[in-house]
Amino acid sequence: MPVVPGELLGTEEEFVPGRNTAVENSEIYATATGEAKVSERDKAVEVANALANAKMISKGDLVIARVEEIFEPIALLSVAPVARGKERVIPYAGYCVIHASNIRDGYVKNVRDEIRIGDIVRARVEEIKRGEEVALTMKDRELGVIKAFCILCRSGMRRKGNEVECEACGNIERRKLAEE
Repeated sequence: MPVVPGELLGTEEEFVPGRNTAVENSEIYATATGEAKVSERDKAVEVANALANAKMISKGDLVIARVEEIFEPIALLSVAPVARGKERVIPYAGYCVIHASNIRDGYVKNVRDEIRIGDIVRARVEEIKRGEEVALTMKDRELGVIKAFCILCRSGMRRKGNEVECEACGNIERRKLAEE
């Protein structure tokens, strides 16, 4: 079974931790990407065939993400794989979260005033909790929406000052735009 770092492999009641694993509160987690294997002889669980140079996203990484859902005061985003030099980075399988307070400096009343479902954003990984919850931020000037889609006709939009204008229907909307 393929596994990624942070994935639960079992408990110490079931297995003995082996190579490329870590124990936290009697639960055994993968610390590498590879194949989970259990030794029938000694009931040890390990991650074999670990991918060399494969890394998970980490705090401080810049990511490109798509806004999938908005549940005030948060948005759920799916993150594309990122490159860190010559390292291969495994894409994050779940949704990442951005809270309204991490969209821009100042008060954000509604997440939908700053980003919309389908928008493509550049964000930075703010925090990771044991590989399961990834929090993003867009507060910096170079972070924000890099591709917006019209809420009326779903066509692509182009930047017009601090707003975006639909190329098809002319609708003008506001977003938290990346500087470039």
